[in-house]
Amino acid sequence: MVSTEQQIERQFAQFQQKVDACRTEVLKHPVSDDQFAVEYARLVNLTEELVEYEKTIPERLAEPERRRSERIVVWSWRGQAVVGAGLISLLFLLDRSWWWLVVLVPHFVGTVAGSFQKVDAEQHRDRRFGAIGLHVVSLLVALISLSILSPWFLFAVAVGWMIVGGASMEAGERGAQR
Repeated sequence: MVSTEQQIERQFAQFQQKVDACRTEVLKHPVSDDQFAVEYARLVNLTEELVEYEKTIPERLAEPERRRSERIVVWSWRGQAVVGAGLISLLFLLDRSWWWLVVLVPHFVGTVAGSFQKVDAEQHRDRRFGAIGLHVVSLLVALISLSILSPWFLFAVAVGWMIVGGASMEAGERGAQR
């Protein structure tokens, strides 16, 4: 299998060869010839395409890593939404206090909303960090709602959600500024 880097290098070399061939064709004709103007215009167009392609190289190189981050982010948030729904169901099955809905419903809604976020090339690492932090927060929510940990750990959950939300918001704001 050809790596992304090799594929980009090959495409860039092909563009360069096309530009060089067109340049050779331009040099065959005198400046006063009509064919010179046609070939020169073609050379300018090919050069513009080469420059535009060159501008996209960093994004193309980051694409495999961005796709990996996107899978991590989407499936982390979806998985934690399922966990949140399961915890809400357990609340009713185990006949716990309904006050836990104050914690579990916003957690569930937040994870469902987070599962629809977009992962761009510039922000994919921030989103991945937020998704990994989400697992810690969700574990705390589960342990607290099942009465394994003290409700005092809700402060840690609030701080965790601020960190996870901050990673997602920071990434979103940077993307909106560009």
